[in-house]
Amino acid sequence: MNIPALCRCAILLAVLCTLSACGSSGPSATASAATPLGVKEKTYQDLVVGFAQIGAESEWRTANTRSIQEAASHLGVELKFSDAQQQQENQIKAIRSFIAQRVDVIGVSPVVEDGWDTVFTEVKEAGIPLIVLDRHANVPDNLFSAFIGSDSILRAPLTIGEGSITGAGSVVTRDVPPGKLAVGVPARIRERIVREDERPAE
Repeated sequence: MNIPALCRCAILLAVLCTLSACGSSGPSATASAATPLGVKEKTYQDLVVGFAQIGAESEWRTANTRSIQEAASHLGVELKFSDAQQQQENQIKAIRSFIAQRVDVIGVSPVVEDGWDTVFTEVKEAGIPLIVLDRHANVPDNLFSAFIGSDSILRAPLTIGEGSITGAGSVVTRDVPPGKLAVGVPARIRERIVREDERPAE
C-alpha cells in the first residue's frame, strides 16, 4: 500500500475542502470561488487540522502517522494530532476537543464502524468540515464532508466538493462536484449510489 500517497492525500483533501469553502488560495492549491465578503482568505499556514488517529495498531499505521505529520509539516499546516490507542471513546473525545478548539478541518480514521452519529452531528453543527479516511463509518453521508479511500492520489490544484467520495486507488486529476463519486485511474466522475436509509420516504 502506498502509505505516503494516502497520507498526503488526507492532508491535501482536508486543506482543499477548507480552501474551497472559504474561497481561498494557498501556495500549491486553488479554489474555484471568490472569497466571500467578511471572510479572511486563508493559506496553508493559516490552517489548523485536527486528526484523530486509531493508534499504533501495526507498522503500517505507525508509518501512516509519521507520513501525516511529515505532510503537515511540509505544507506548513498546524496539525493537532491525537492517538486513540485503539479506543473509540478516545477518538470521540479527541473530536470534541477539536470542535472546542475551533480547528478548520477534522480528519478521522474510525476504529469501528458504528457509534459515530452523535459526535459527527456535533461536528456538522459546529460548521467544521469532517474528512473520513481509510475506514468507513456507518453514518448518513450528510454527516461528513468527504471520504478518502486507501491509496487515493489527488493531483492539485483541484477542488473536492462536499459529500463526495474518492474510490480506493483512484487518481483524481480534476474537480469533483459535490455529492459525486470519483473512481478509477484517472478518476471518472460518477453519480453517487443512494443507500436505502438515505432515500426519501414515499
